[in-house]
Amino acid sequence: RRKCMKKFITLYIMLVFLIAGCSHTEEQEVQQTTQQQTQQVAQPVVLQQEKLFGTYDVYEDWVLVEKDSDEQSAFYCKKGEEITNQTTNIFVEYRQNQYKKEEYDVLTSAILYQLKLELKPELYQNLISESFISKNGYSVFRIEVNDEQNDPPVKTVQYYIAGEKAHILVQITDFGEQGTENVEEVAKNIVESFVWREFTI
Repeated sequence: RRKCMKKFITLYIMLVFLIAGCSHTEEQEVQQTTQQQTQQVAQPVVLQQEKLFGTYDVYEDWVLVEKDSDEQSAFYCKKGEEITNQTTNIFVEYRQNQYKKEEYDVLTSAILYQLKLELKPELYQNLISESFISKNGYSVFRIEVNDEQNDPPVKTVQYYIAGEKAHILVQITDFGEQGTENVEEVAKNIVESFVWREFTI
């Protein structure tokens, strides 16, 4: 009986440790999952910008440079950056055109033709373009140009948000400065959050 009792007690103790170990592992997993969820929920703070042509959101660490902005355009740079001709920036501008919303393909062809006239041949040949629909249902044309020959090298990304005989240009001019790694994320958020006003200027 004593042997049986010892075996039983040993078995019981092992079982207690096993359960405690499992509980501890489960607690760690729950804590890790909670931390991951918290990190995912922690979104950057955005500020809504209201313009005559529409509204959109900008991350709070990107500020409006008022001297370079007006009713139809807005110039943004990272908070605390000194403004020079080599400062990474985002430019938002309202532009009128002759194309209706349904003529989106004609608009993109006109944009590409204009860029062909303006860009060096090698830059035009290597430009990257794509079309997509924004979260608010607008047709968007994206163009990326990488000028490695520039000193310093510069990447330009343009988003054209199509409207009725008008479009919004959201342009990134990226000189690869430290601290502005999220510039494309900021610009993409402007595009995705953009809502046209019902009237035109």
